[in-house]
Amino acid sequence: MQFNGLSEEEVAERISKGLQNKSSKPKTKTIREIFIENLFSVFNLVILSIILFLLYFYFYTKDSRLLLDSVGILSIAFLNTFLAIFQEIKAKRALDKVSLLLKKEVIVIRDGKEVSLEPSEIVIDDIVKILRGDQVVVDGSVVYSNHLEIDESLLTGESNPIHKKENEEILSGSFCLSGNGFYKAEKIGNESFAAKITEQAKKYKFDLTPLQKKINSIVKILFVVAVFLVILEIILNTGGFDIDFIRKISTILISLVPQGLVLMASVTFAVGVSRISKLGAIIQKLNAIESFSNVQVVCMDKTGTLTQNKLSIHHISKFENEYSEDEIKKLIGTYAALTGDKNATINAINVFEPDKDYKFIDEYPFSSERKMSMIQAEKGSEKITFILGAYDILSARLDPACKEESARIFEENRLSVYRNVLFAKVRTNETMEKLKDKPDRIEIVPLCIISITDKIRDDVFDAIKLFEDNGIKIKILSGDSAKAIQEVVHEIGWDVKDSEMISGNDLDNVSDEDFKKIVMNNVIFARLKPEHKLRIIKTLKKEKIYTAMIGDGVNDLPAIKEADMGIAMEEGSGITKEVADIVLLKNKFSLLPQIFDEGNKIVNTVKSVGKLFITKNFFVIYITLLSMFFFLDFPLTPRRVALINFFGIALPAFMITLKNTNTEKTLNFMKDLMTFVLLSAFIIVAAGYIGIYFVEKNFAVTEKDIQMVMLTIMIITNIANFFSIVLNKEDDNKLTYLLYGFFILIIYVFFAATNIDSTVMNLLKEFYEIDYVRADLWPTIMIISVIGSVVLYFAQKLRDKIVNPESAGSDQK
Repeated sequence: MQFNGLSEEEVAERISKGLQNKSSKPKTKTIREIFIENLFSVFNLVILSIILFLLYFYFYTKDSRLLLDSVGILSIAFLNTFLAIFQEIKAKRALDKVSLLLKKEVIVIRDGKEVSLEPSEIVIDDIVKILRGDQVVVDGSVVYSNHLEIDESLLTGESNPIHKKENEEILSGSFCLSGNGFYKAEKIGNESFAAKITEQAKKYKFDLTPLQKKINSIVKILFVVAVFLVILEIILNTGGFDIDFIRKISTILISLVPQGLVLMASVTFAVGVSRISKLGAIIQKLNAIESFSNVQVVCMDKTGTLTQNKLSIHHISKFENEYSEDEIKKLIGTYAALTGDKNATINAINVFEPDKDYKFIDEYPFSSERKMSMIQAEKGSEKITFILGAYDILSARLDPACKEESARIFEENRLSVYRNVLFAKVRTNETMEKLKDKPDRIEIVPLCIISITDKIRDDVFDAIKLFEDNGIKIKILSGDSAKAIQEVVHEIGWDVKDSEMISGNDLDNVSDEDFKKIVMNNVIFARLKPEHKLRIIKTLKKEKIYTAMIGDGVNDLPAIKEADMGIAMEEGSGITKEVADIVLLKNKFSLLPQIFDEGNKIVNTVKSVGKLFITKNFFVIYITLLSMFFFLDFPLTPRRVALINFFGIALPAFMITLKNTNTEKTLNFMKDLMTFVLLSAFIIVAAGYIGIYFVEKNFAVTEKDIQMVMLTIMIITNIANFFSIVLNKEDDNKLTYLLYGFFILIIYVFFAATNIDSTVMNLLKEFYEIDYVRADLWPTIMIISVIGSVVLYFAQKLRDKIVNPESAGSDQK
């Protein structure tokens, strides 16, 4: 079909009028959106409420401590928000940069020629070419259809393909399932259907990862505890709403709002995205990297995934018929030349010279559902229909004599290890319309079996080893024959028994219960249709098995979309890359181990950061309860909490986020986290109150002295808590962590132990309520702090051996 398309002048005219496919919605968040989302987060709104609460009483009482408390709370909120915004912008820029490498081009007709353009360069009235696997990029109407089948499931949820005829509407966000054609651009940019539904065609899944679910659980628990403690404090309070009570309430609330934990988790995700993007993968969901580390089963296609999808003809096995081998090769070349559906198989057989006397009449394009295609052509008065399809599918339609000959050829040439397609002609001269209405009843005359080889990806072995080492099960979901798949996996080094293979035909009409057993017990699933792959993924998810799907073709799309984790190859179909959570540039399978390690690093980082933040939450809970029911001292104030947050938690947490190299798989996340914080918080608080006991017994002390003794002991043991988190593994950053911890300790001790009359020092000490600690109290403070730190460090070592015996065992090996 010939089209002239728009002329250069017509294109320029439309561009000048703004009739170009420019969307106001970028692929990643804008810097403005990042700022707004972080500034107006739920946590910042809660913190703002606490600040307004303090300011209300400040204006009522004129007590400057409340104003300074507001500033102290604001400072730590500002620090957390700044770090989150900084890292998210950094990740955005890295992602934008690497996304440029994933070129998405469309073919349009201009001045009678095919031209490749970016979708943003399309103008109104452009004629756009669409092939199998292409996504519709603008709304329009079909101007030519070669059995064009469009899937609108990403827009409507309906999975049945729609046959599009000329002049019928075609919507952006849908994709070509089979056939090919041309459509005219009518609605572009923000006016297109996909843009109006806020890119629904791309944002399919909003599932939280296991780690995010755990963080959400912690956040909810801490919010409930904070509200409970405040209500309890108000009920038990008998002194009215004086300044000390208001400050105590504010301290409890600000201490238990887990803003830092959530923001630092977001920073950790962003850092992971930035790292992996630089290696050559496009991360299309912020949580995708961490998600991969939770995978229990990896399902993958064979062709284009395990293999390079660079097909070549290995052998042509001719049937006994009126054609010579050279004539059959010419017919194969003719078929490849006439078809408009240039898939990998057609490209592989397009090596023979065609018979130019044949004229194209009609075509029935290939689809993953049918696994066959037909071309109708004529040569002089002879009209003939050729058919090309999967060997085991078409061979079932042969008459008994041809079946016997086919089996003999197959056995003699040992073709089971290859990807085989049967090339034949249809016995009758019916029109294509009649033939496609009865594809299962077409009578065919076999001409030859074409055996095709494909090369295994060089870097697939590292990925397979990664899966095996981490106990991740692998399942091959392919449209190829079982024997061909088995040969490939044997070449990789797997020993897959015949009993672990099953064909798609055997999966039809199987009950859900039997289907589940089949999915669990088999490794190779052959001759699958897209709906088979989808059902397998749904079955695994129903069993609460975290599942990844790796593929490259349109037939993999439903499974990739449904899986917990979808990974596509750069050379895959455009729509498959749009749906996937991760796209591997240059089809680099070797990136998977690095992504897996980065995912484990994210989980371990969030766990370490969580230990810091939640230890603080729990020692505030302990101190609050002890002050309520046993009338013990409550040494904390909003500004002192800000001091602990700033030096003892936020900055160390940020350092862990940037420097952590632990890639071990975390097996007991919540158990490890909660036992750690309960133990550390208990030891820190106990050390503080023991310090109070000894100084009150041996020295004449004021209320300020008592509070500073406890605060100092808690800060020192909190640094030991930081050491217990970061120094328990072999890590190249040990010295950095030690220097940082002792640097913070020296700064604090300098402020608390000296009485230098400096304006800056006085302002900082007054702001953070760091009062002078007398020289005679320091020996007691240091002895208790050192003992508390040593007890904390070794208690955590013992706890780790009990909670994580697998990790302890691996450390000893």
